[in-house]
Amino acid sequence: MLRDSGTVLTWDGFCEAFRQEYTLESYFASREREFDNLKQGDMRVAEYARRFSALLVYMPVVANQERMKRNKFLKGLRPDLYRMVLSGSPATFMEAVNNAVDIEESLMDPKAPVHQTTACSSQPAQAVSQSYQSPQGS
Repeated sequence: MLRDSGTVLTWDGFCEAFRQEYTLESYFASREREFDNLKQGDMRVAEYARRFSALLVYMPVVANQERMKRNKFLKGLRPDLYRMVLSGSPATFMEAVNNAVDIEESLMDPKAPVHQTTACSSQPAQAVSQSYQSPQGS
């Protein structure tokens, strides 16, 4: 197939030709569905990011669009992390990953000054200084 064309082949072109020739379309459809349904769930952020990146190979449209890639990653995070990472306004996929990892680590570190509170609570987390007063009537 490739020998007869007589054209110079790029690495990306070779990979695409190899994929088309030697991989079943159903396999790619399965990986695409897996990517579409991927959520962090019980995974650590680093594990979720690795899985996300591994499946990204099967989604070139998303992989080549930084904004789409970042947004898809963010939407797959657990809701508590999603809100915290989004508040930092990450501009890129890697920035979103790094922010999510940092936030997750701080939430897991009992000595860290920032701890997660429940969404309906207006009281600070116990680890925060007792002199802190939450805003009233805002």
